[in-house]
Amino acid sequence: MSLFSKEDIVIKKPDKASSGSVAVAGVNLLTIGKAHEKLHQVFGKVADGQSIHYASLGDWSTHDLLFFLLEQTGPARVYFTTWAISEYAIRQLYGFIEHGLILELKGIFDYRNGVRKPAELQFLQKITTDIKAAKCHAKVTVIENDHWGISVVGSANYTRNPRIEAGVLCCDKRVAAFHRDWILNELSNSSAFDRAE
Repeated sequence: MSLFSKEDIVIKKPDKASSGSVAVAGVNLLTIGKAHEKLHQVFGKVADGQSIHYASLGDWSTHDLLFFLLEQTGPARVYFTTWAISEYAIRQLYGFIEHGLILELKGIFDYRNGVRKPAELQFLQKITTDIKAAKCHAKVTVIENDHWGISVVGSANYTRNPRIEAGVLCCDKRVAAFHRDWILNELSNSSAFDRAE
């Protein structure tokens, strides 16, 4: 028994390796983008109830995808987890806050980033509502406002990503709430950093 019939998914074979996505529980379509195409050409307009499985050959970074989604959702609260985060990504997040696209930013990152990059940690602490260092390898982003609940779960960190990355973008408020809740639970656990040491 199959969840989808062969007619539900349209597959285009690319001429060369390129980024792409497949949407399910909505319009079932595989979109293959060329390396120079932007996120809007790969994802299009996201829709409530839609899940999109995607792969990128280094064509965008997690903070680029976040900005792309915030353009569609409007101002939102953002919760994230990452193993690594770069100064460039932090500056992008700060820009989203300054422009009013991120109303609240809370996150968890791997404790080793604070040890290796103390300046980035200090910058993050200044721009986030709540940030914690923990033993973290999860790469999750949640975007929520009164109309949207989006979660992105994938392999990419909050860094520039020149490698093959893959993930799932899910436009479902229940899924977003699930990820938000475990992130907030970890943030409220005062021993998160103690456990990491």
